[in-house]
Amino acid sequence: MKVLLLSGGKSAERKVSIASAAFVLSVLEESGHCVIPVEIGSDGRWSQEDTSLDIHTGYPVWKLFRRGSSIDFDIVFPVLHGPWGEDGSVQGLCMMAGWPCAGADTMTSAIAMNKITTKELVSSRGIPVVPWKSFSVQSPPTSADLAYPVFVKPARMGSSLGISRVDSSDMLQDAVDTAFRFDSLILIENGIEKAREIEVALLSESGIVSSSVAGEIIPGLEWYDYTAKYNCDESKLLIPAPISENLSAEIRSCAEECFSILNGSGFARADFLLDRDGKYYFNELNTIPGFTDISMFPRLWNATGLSSAEVMNRILKEAIRNHSLQSESSGIKCAASG
Repeated sequence: MKVLLLSGGKSAERKVSIASAAFVLSVLEESGHCVIPVEIGSDGRWSQEDTSLDIHTGYPVWKLFRRGSSIDFDIVFPVLHGPWGEDGSVQGLCMMAGWPCAGADTMTSAIAMNKITTKELVSSRGIPVVPWKSFSVQSPPTSADLAYPVFVKPARMGSSLGISRVDSSDMLQDAVDTAFRFDSLILIENGIEKAREIEVALLSESGIVSSSVAGEIIPGLEWYDYTAKYNCDESKLLIPAPISENLSAEIRSCAEECFSILNGSGFARADFLLDRDGKYYFNELNTIPGFTDISMFPRLWNATGLSSAEVMNRILKEAIRNHSLQSESSGIKCAASG
């Protein structure tokens, strides 16, 4: 299969995207796929080997050109973290273009990217979340209105960028200013003392969601911020998580339900917090989780008995299936190649 691999992007997470794409490329090539790497620059331009690409709109399928020659491919695999990639932007473009696209669709991507909307949806179904409040740049917080410590987060950002732990009121304004540098929407969440971070990888195929074993993150710093994720040798991933089988099963079931609530397809990673009493709270859903060789998503599936190559092939197969269903329902025959 010819896979157009998109990486980079305009968001603050472009470095993580490029690292993830390198791992995905190696797995896809080892699986026998032909990979066409395309980088989206911080200015939004698409390029291949430093040559800008052109998109020609048409019916029923748009075409991608490099120096006047058409680039033929079967499917787009976006490995784009954060805004303008994980938020439904590229997914919507692919739908308009008639290109099969790996992963969650436009609506699911947009909802999952917005931590506020996701929390509202899952909590309405009785799934526990920590107490939280949302604010906009037009109506910023004057106080946390929650018991300290709290975490201040951009609502639509990943990789822990822009997140601050706040232990007292005099620290709040700096944290709010930091979060607003990344997004015009923010949320403030109650902190859980000595919280454990539990993650579950997910695959959704033909409407059936399956989950990996649960894993636990042991941050090398005070909490799992950007530095602890990518630049701290002391951070550890425990797979499987050292929790009871019953608790693991409950968390996995909850992760599957959360993805189903968002009508998820393809793949995702669900993150939870576990307090000292063993109560878990849904934290967030990532529809394009980190794909580096040290990332939880591939390692969780490996521990569950699925190789990274098999996971990739199942993701691609589901994307082609979904695209075929969309094409049939619209009465339009779509193909990315030739």
